[in-house]
Amino acid sequence: MSIGIALVLFVAALSLGTQTAQAHVHSTCSADDRSYVVVAGDTLSGIAYRYGTNWSSLASYNDIVNPNLIYVNQVVCVPSTGSTRSVSTAVQPQPASAPVASSAPVAPSAPVVSSAPASSGGVTAIIDQVFGPYGSAATQVASCESGLNPGATNPYSSAAGLFQILPSTWSGTSQAGSSPYNAWANAVAAHEIFVRDGYSWSEWTCKA
Repeated sequence: MSIGIALVLFVAALSLGTQTAQAHVHSTCSADDRSYVVVAGDTLSGIAYRYGTNWSSLASYNDIVNPNLIYVNQVVCVPSTGSTRSVSTAVQPQPASAPVASSAPVAPSAPVVSSAPASSGGVTAIIDQVFGPYGSAATQVASCESGLNPGATNPYSSAAGLFQILPSTWSGTSQAGSSPYNAWANAVAAHEIFVRDGYSWSEWTCKA
């Protein structure tokens, strides 16, 4: 095969791949669906939480093979049965002066939750997917740290999310550009810390 023919075939293949990628990014939803256009920093679990569903349902509904891979400007279709959540309620920490649902004093290390816990089954599924064989131990730590509530925050240390990660530690993870109250992002960051520390829970108050 001559170099010229090979070059033509390569360019044609590259063009086809680009068209395929664009077809994946841009889609249209049915009239009954809600549509959401992905922006930088979005995760499928975060979009799902906003619309009152879960990431696995959205992945299946939109034929997304890898839920960790979505694209800026991609249109995600949300079934009309989903209901939009108030994002501000889901992610805003509760002020330290707000009453806690307990008559006993709150210890400095105890997290204050900013909203009702998300479905524990959905959160556990996220942790299992991120941590793999260490999922059970990770769920135990997250349960102790936040009660499996993605919206938990500690008013004394500002530790946030499922795994109660400190802001200074969060900024050193790959998820620094995402909200620590995003369940998927918090689990991914916690896994990075866990691996970095030699597969140990040394940076957490709660141990597996």
